Amino acid sequence: MKEQIRQLVCQVQSYPRDTQERQQALGTLVKQILRSRKICRPSKGQPLSGIYRDILEAVQKQLTQDLEQTIDRYSPQFISDREWTSWRDMAFKKVIDNYRLEQLALEAQGQKTHTKERLYALTELINALQISGKLYHPPGFSIDVYQDAVIRTLGFVFQNINVYNPDKGKFMKWVNFRLYVMLQEVRKELNEPFLQSQYNKVFRTQSDLKRLIKKTKIDTVLLWFQLILKGRITVIDQGWQVFYILIVLLKLSQLLTKKPIYVNTLLFEMAQASLPLSSTLSGLNKKLITIENIPQSEIDIPLSEKVIQYIDEDP
Repeated sequence: MKEQIRQLVCQVQSYPRDTQERQQALGTLVKQILRSRKICRPSKGQPLSGIYRDILEAVQKQLTQDLEQTIDRYSPQFISDREWTSWRDMAFKKVIDNYRLEQLALEAQGQKTHTKERLYALTELINALQISGKLYHPPGFSIDVYQDAVIRTLGFVFQNINVYNPDKGKFMKWVNFRLYVMLQEVRKELNEPFLQSQYNKVFRTQSDLKRLIKKTKIDTVLLWFQLILKGRITVIDQGWQVFYILIVLLKLSQLLTKKPIYVNTLLFEMAQASLPLSSTLSGLNKKLITIENIPQSEIDIPLSEKVIQYIDEDP
């Protein structure tokens, strides 16, 4: 992939500006870069349509404009994977604004529950939120606290998208209010030794489950199946039970690479359920559902943070 990008960059640079050949080469480069995109990929057997097609077309246009202005500055042999993926991600970040995020949320709400269309729409929404740069990120929180709060917030959005009421407020206000509250909750938990010890157990269990899932390979499942058929497993009922468990682990392993947020949320809930106090811990995630559907005002950002944001936006 990297070598193809380098060759296409060389090809674009070889043509004079404002020529048809350069525009065609630039279009090919843009398509190649977007082949690795994380969102707006068509569902299997379905053409891209609606808001997803609108976003992709806008990103293609944005990326073309960005590269037209900057591509001659680059030396192809020194272009790294991080560099060209940053071109792609920056174009998505510019295109995915609050309006488009709300459209993605409404699209997800419009799909029937427990369908592949719903799963597709929710996955697109979660990935778009991560790419957009629109998630509330105040100073004063450690990386671990912030990432934990973001994962919980995205998991909540994934599971409770119907809680959002567009008549009562903007989608990103709803999401960022949830994130704001979760940041306070996570920091509070880390300051309480008992809750901290419980969550450490949850995270360790989640990590153990993830390692188990990653180690499950198709060869292991097939080997166990062959042992059952050959009569090497003497207790047949238990043998089949183990086989079914291996099938589930294999499916989760495959899903983990495609839908990491979904699987991580599921594993977190499984880890919570394994603790005697799981109901107490899970209550932290449920007690806020009712208040979050109330229209919220903008988060009151401290003056120091406003100054930092101002400097970042206009150095």
